[in-house]
Amino acid sequence: ATEKIKSSCSREMWVLLETNGYGLTPENLDVLAASGLDSFWLDIKAYDEKVYKELCGTTNKWILKAPEWIVDRGFVLEVSTLYIPGWVEVDQIVKIAELIESVDPWIPFTILAFFPAYRLLDTRRPTLTEMVRAYSAVKSVGLKRVKLGNCGVFVNTRGDWEKLLRLVGFKAIG
Repeated sequence: ATEKIKSSCSREMWVLLETNGYGLTPENLDVLAASGLDSFWLDIKAYDEKVYKELCGTTNKWILKAPEWIVDRGFVLEVSTLYIPGWVEVDQIVKIAELIESVDPWIPFTILAFFPAYRLLDTRRPTLTEMVRAYSAVKSVGLKRVKLGNCGVFVNTRGDWEKLLRLVGFKAIG
């Protein structure tokens, strides 16, 4: 599909695959590399295998290896994770950040704010304070390109926006 997309465009096309990483085995990554895929946006749901299994119903063992496999094959990589209160909080987000930093500290990393949906309707949204704490913790790991996303989930007033910008700066808003 990547080859067809690129060949049908009148100018150079960059093809990105957004994924939870489930099918990203070394063999599949080799096939995707041969097809001309350029980059991945990898959403790592949780670092802790028990939490991951509760959220996704399967293991995350190879998903945690995927960042290294992706970069080793020359793909561009961006990583995101959701801050889910009671599930994926600062401790797990820091472990994901450490994993990413060990591959390359310049890999862009976005902490997305969870909003209640599907089977987690009873789970609350993260607060501004929690998101800023997660951002600061991830920055302290050594990642160079950290952003906060879904800001409208945890920023509700003009005062909140001003506080967020004061605490993390405009460049940290994804």
